[in-house]
Amino acid sequence: MRDLPPWRLMTPAERRRHWQRQWRLAIPGLSVVVLIFLMTAPLLVPVPVFPQLALLGVLVWTTARPGLMPSWLAFGLGLIADLAFGQPLGLDATLFALAVAVVRLVEMRQRLDLRLFDWPLALAVVTLFELGAWALMTLAGQPIPLLPLGWQLVTSLAAYPLVVAYCIGVQRLGFGRGFGSEPGR
Repeated sequence: MRDLPPWRLMTPAERRRHWQRQWRLAIPGLSVVVLIFLMTAPLLVPVPVFPQLALLGVLVWTTARPGLMPSWLAFGLGLIADLAFGQPLGLDATLFALAVAVVRLVEMRQRLDLRLFDWPLALAVVTLFELGAWALMTLAGQPIPLLPLGWQLVTSLAAYPLVVAYCIGVQRLGFGRGFGSEPGR
């Protein structure tokens, strides 16, 4: 990004262009909020098997555009998910932020482009997320049976390509460049 002149030296047209470019930084967070509200849609099956779409969205944005999905944003999105799902406040918030931290740690330690290993990484992170949710809900006095969490893991992995396609579409609409292309990537 080029250096901008001080705000008072900008013309009104330059200020508008500046803010029009800045709103795009909210695109990853807003796309995950859409996934959160999609997860609240009624599902006509007798067991809770809805995939973890919001977590998958956080993972996709973390691996493809790391600068646009910091841990604090994942934490805030997790708070929104906790409120939307009626879970103990902080459950998804903690687990979403930890998921971003795990992806960053793996990326830093392995020095790999994680987009080449996205599905195995998603499997590992979603499995850890499900086990963490089970443990934290048990500590909160609201234990969850493991079988529905296993089915949710399976449906989440099956839904992963759909979430990637959704995030690619959102990214192309908002940024107009190749998915994951940013300076330094």
